[in-house]
Amino acid sequence: MSLLARNIILTALLMLASAVAQAELKAAVDRQSVFLGESLTLTLTTDQTTNSQPDFTLLDAVFHVGQTGKSSSTQIINGEVSTQTTWQVLLVPKTLGSHIIPPFEVDGERSQVVKIEVKKPDPNAQANGDIFIEVETDKDSAYVQEEILLTVRLMYAINLKNGALSEPGADGVIVQQINKGANYTTQRNGKTYQVLERKYAIFAENSGKLTLNPLVFEGEVTDNSRQSFSMFQRGRPVRQVSQMLELDIKQIPQNFVNQAWVPAKQVTLQQSWSQNKPYQVGEPITRTINLTAIGLSETQLPDLSIPDIQGAKIYQDKTDTLTRTDGQQLIASKVIKYAVIPTEKGNLAIPELRFEWFDTNTQTAQTARIPATTLAIEAAELNTTQAPKAIDFNQPAIQPTTVTSADISPGMADNQLRLWQSLTYGFAALWLITTLFFWLKLKARAQPVPAVEQTVNTVSLKGLKQASPAQIQATLITWWNQEYQQKTTNLGQIREQLEAGHVQQAISDLQQQLYGNATKAQAVDWQQLIKQGEFKPFKTDATTTAGLPALYS
Repeated sequence: MSLLARNIILTALLMLASAVAQAELKAAVDRQSVFLGESLTLTLTTDQTTNSQPDFTLLDAVFHVGQTGKSSSTQIINGEVSTQTTWQVLLVPKTLGSHIIPPFEVDGERSQVVKIEVKKPDPNAQANGDIFIEVETDKDSAYVQEEILLTVRLMYAINLKNGALSEPGADGVIVQQINKGANYTTQRNGKTYQVLERKYAIFAENSGKLTLNPLVFEGEVTDNSRQSFSMFQRGRPVRQVSQMLELDIKQIPQNFVNQAWVPAKQVTLQQSWSQNKPYQVGEPITRTINLTAIGLSETQLPDLSIPDIQGAKIYQDKTDTLTRTDGQQLIASKVIKYAVIPTEKGNLAIPELRFEWFDTNTQTAQTARIPATTLAIEAAELNTTQAPKAIDFNQPAIQPTTVTSADISPGMADNQLRLWQSLTYGFAALWLITTLFFWLKLKARAQPVPAVEQTVNTVSLKGLKQASPAQIQATLITWWNQEYQQKTTNLGQIREQLEAGHVQQAISDLQQQLYGNATKAQAVDWQQLIKQGEFKPFKTDATTTAGLPALYS
C-alpha cells in the first residue's frame, strides 16, 4: 500500500472518530424574553452531517411555527475536520406567560430544554417610525354582548412590496368585520403616511377583564441599498406588532337576567297591512312586522311573541333575518309575516305589541311599541244565487198535445205506472252507488299528513357536572336549538318556555351564577333532566303547527 493511500485512510478514520466523539445536539433561541405577537428564532445544531429531521410538530401547541431552514457545512482547520448541521425555525408565541421549548432528538442525540418568557407589549410605547399599527375602541367598558367598535390602522411611510395584517381576536369574543378597508393618506408630525384602515365589531360573551390579542403585520419593503435592476429582487422583511387593549366587560343588568337581553344603540318596531280593503270574514290579511336594531347582529335578535287576536285566527308565514352595515356599525333586522283571518264581522281589535331592549347610549331599559289598532271587518259576500233566465215573450207559444181518456186503456195506464216506479227506484239506486264509489275513491286518494322528520341531536351532554356555568349555558342553548329547531340566544328565552317548577328554578340558579352574585354552583344533573323529558317546551309554539286548520272550527 502506498504512502498516499495510507494517508487518505488515516484522514478518513480521524474525521469519523472526530464526528463520533463530538456529536452533540444543541438548542438555542435568539431572545428568551419577547412580547406577545413578536417572533423569535430557534436554532438546533448538531456536530455531524445527517439526513434526519427534528419533529417540529411538538411546538404547535404553544407556537405558530413559521419558516424552517436547514444548512450543512464542513471545515478543515490545521488538519482538524469539523462538520455541522443547523436548523432554524421562526416561532411566534400564542399566549402570555412562561413557556418551554421541549427537547428534540436527532440520530439518538437529545437537545436540552429551553425556557422563554412572553410578556404584554408596553402600552406606553410610542407608535412612530416608518411603519406602525394603531388600534383603538369606541369605549373602554361595555356590557356582555354589547357592540364594541374597533378601528385598526396600518400606517407606513415606506414602499411596501407585500404584506398581511392579522385579524383581532381573544378568547370568548365574536368578531365581525364592518368594512372592507379604507386607504388614504395623512400627516403625522409633518410626515406623510399611507393608511390602511379597517373597522370591526366585537362582542364579548363573558363578563370581566377582556384583553385583545395584539395585531401583527408581516411584509416586505423595497431595499434601496441593494443596487440591482432585477425585477425579481427580494425585499427586506419587516414586522410590526400593535399594543394590547384591555376592556372592562360588565354583567347583564339584574332586571334582564330572566328575559331576552338586547343591548343596542337604537331599536325600531314597525308594522304594515295588506291593502286588499275592505277586509272580509274568511279572507286572509297579511301583517308584516319589521324589527331593526343598530349595534347588533341578526343572531342576537330574539323571537317576537305575537299575541292572540280575539275574533281571528293567525298563521305565521315566514321570518327573514339580515345583518348589514353602514360602514360604521352593524345593523340587524328581522321581518315577520303572518296571516290574520277574521272569523266574524265587526271591529277586529289588534292588541299592542311590546319589545323590551337596553339602550347602550343612555344605559337605560327601553320599550319599543306598536300601538293597538282596530280593523273593520265586513261580512263575506255570497255570490251563489243565480239570476233567473230571461224569457223571450216574442216566441210562439208551444201548443200542448191533447190526449183523451179514450186513447188510454186501463191496462196500459197500470203498466206505465209500474214502469215509471221501476225507473225511479233504479235511478235512485244508481245515484247511491255512484255517490258511494266517488266517496271511496276520494278517501283512497287522500294523503296522510307526513310526519315531521326527527333529526338526531348531536350535542354531547357528558361532563356537564364538572363544566363551568358558561360551558353549561353554551351546551344547553346549543342542545335546545338543535332539539326543538329554535334560534334562542340566551337562557331567559328557554326559561319562558319551561313549565313552572324545579327545572325553571334550575335555569334561574344558573343565570344567577353567570350574571348575579351567586358563586356556589347548584348540584343539577342536566343530563338526567333531559333523559326524563323535563327539559322541554311547556307551550306549543303556534308556528310549529303542521297545515292550516278549518277557518271556522
